[in-house]
Amino acid sequence: MRFLSVSDRKEAAVVSRSWYEASLDPILQRDIIVHFYATSSTGEAIPGLSRRKMPHLVLHHFETSLDANSVVHKSCEYLTKDLLSLSLKGSNITESTFVELLSCCEMLVSLDLSCCDSLFMSGKLLEKNSEIQKLRHVLKKVKEINLSSIRFLSDATFNRVMTICENVEKLSLGSVQITFNSKAYYPKGETRCANGSILTFDNILDFIKIQAANLISLNLSRSSMTSFHLESIASVKDLKLKELVLVGCKEIETGGIVKLCQHQKSLQSLDISGCIDVEDGAVKMIAAELHHLQILKLNKCRLITDGCVKQLSQLPQLQVLDFCECYQITTDGLTLGLCNDPKSSAPLTHLNLSCTNITDKFIIQLCQCVGSLMHLDLGSCFLISDHSVHAISSYLKHLRFLRLAWCKEITDLGLLGLLMNDMSTDIDHKHDQGICRCTRKYKSTDIFRKPTTDLEKDSKLTAGQIQNLLQSSQILSKLSNISGLHYLDLTNCNKLTDLGLTEAIKFQELRVLQLGMVHGMTDEGMIMIATNNPSLEELNLSHCVQLTDVAMETIVTKLPRLQSLNIFGCEKLTDNSIRLIQTYCKKLKHLDVSFCTNITYDAVEKLESASKSIQSIQKRMISGAL
Repeated sequence: MRFLSVSDRKEAAVVSRSWYEASLDPILQRDIIVHFYATSSTGEAIPGLSRRKMPHLVLHHFETSLDANSVVHKSCEYLTKDLLSLSLKGSNITESTFVELLSCCEMLVSLDLSCCDSLFMSGKLLEKNSEIQKLRHVLKKVKEINLSSIRFLSDATFNRVMTICENVEKLSLGSVQITFNSKAYYPKGETRCANGSILTFDNILDFIKIQAANLISLNLSRSSMTSFHLESIASVKDLKLKELVLVGCKEIETGGIVKLCQHQKSLQSLDISGCIDVEDGAVKMIAAELHHLQILKLNKCRLITDGCVKQLSQLPQLQVLDFCECYQITTDGLTLGLCNDPKSSAPLTHLNLSCTNITDKFIIQLCQCVGSLMHLDLGSCFLISDHSVHAISSYLKHLRFLRLAWCKEITDLGLLGLLMNDMSTDIDHKHDQGICRCTRKYKSTDIFRKPTTDLEKDSKLTAGQIQNLLQSSQILSKLSNISGLHYLDLTNCNKLTDLGLTEAIKFQELRVLQLGMVHGMTDEGMIMIATNNPSLEELNLSHCVQLTDVAMETIVTKLPRLQSLNIFGCEKLTDNSIRLIQTYCKKLKHLDVSFCTNITYDAVEKLESASKSIQSIQKRMISGAL
């Protein structure tokens, strides 16, 4: 069973008792996360847990009632025996239950306490020295701790938690309220005592200095950190970070990143997404100094231009690159940075270029030079067309994630790998050059252009014409040739029709399919898509206004693994679709029927009360809703 995906293993495990026992092999459980719901409706421990070795556990919807606490107490010996990671994210666990639960986790490596406001609200967590000493002995192997999004974290509680996890290597404090003006709370010359009300930067810096020899990963996202504070951390003696996450730290400027690169040259992962004042000089320093960098995320760093992007060729180990919403980056800079020398190009596997001004010319060169890509996001890249889809289908055979949402120039011809004889070969988009076509600002002085044919103008061919092309034209490569695709997003590619969708979307392992606002899809097309993609777990059909109950019948019968279904704004669907969902979708967790005006509130209520698997239903503006 080790050759099967997680989804396939889950299906195989219910075939027979022997197959279920085989699925419990410890080797197969390494990547399994168990979600445990401790509710007051259960009063006894779950003896079946003793047969499973669970390395990863998430406690959901934990209640403060005596019954819920009793369930956890009774199940502790089963839940924590071989536990490597534990997540209590957002749970309302009490201080005493927290201590008792962790006291059994001798093998624990990762602990997630993010969003646990109630646990820290009183400020009494680990207040007893006996509890600290007990857990300090048990949690010696903990290497990673997540304290993100905790409103009531203070110096005192932070120090206690870090005392019981004294060998931590990875620390996350994202979205935590940190006070950077520590002098107001710790006057100079006075004896310092950990504050029980606020979390100060000086206290965190003291911890970093103590733990410098071990600390390799730090997350201080969405804080008021400035370049000065970043330099204070970067210059700590013996600190050699491998990962640093500073998402949304809007006060950090180019100078801070420059100092970081000078002191922390061992960095392998750097995320400065949303640092809006970072300019070209920072990226040039990153390329010049961080030669071991594998992950670089510059999402929404909108001051970055082509002048620094071409320096990326100096990062030989770069695997993940994110330039989402970097509007000043164009084809010219990316070509020099990523495609200049195919023999020495970085082994990129993940690339996000959504909301940038790239053209077909770059995508074609990229596909030819970087065939190792597994994740490609080109959402809202309005200049790319069928030529780019042809290149992706031909060269990126290892692709697992493909997002082409809002690429409105893509047609059926692109999905089918067809190239018409009179199809335009001008893939340079010289008349655009990254300038939005809704403005009057053009670099080109060419006012008049060669007239185009009707077919080139709207690319809307009839089904008969496309069928003739399939027989007479050269087929480059269909999208379906990327056989291992797991995620496909064609949202608002409104030139697509049934013919292109049904012929191209045929993936045995496709799990997520986004087809929202593809108005050209009808019941016939959806029926074929559901039949040809049996492994789908998430399906988005929002605003597919031509779909009726006929298509829904095929969806619910042909997609037994479906867990999330979005039919927002599908106005032709009726209560019959809800009854079909109730009958066949036994694994459905999330459903959105908002603005389905022919679906009644009563039908949705019956589904919600009858289904054991559904966790959330969005039902705004349906018939009978308040």
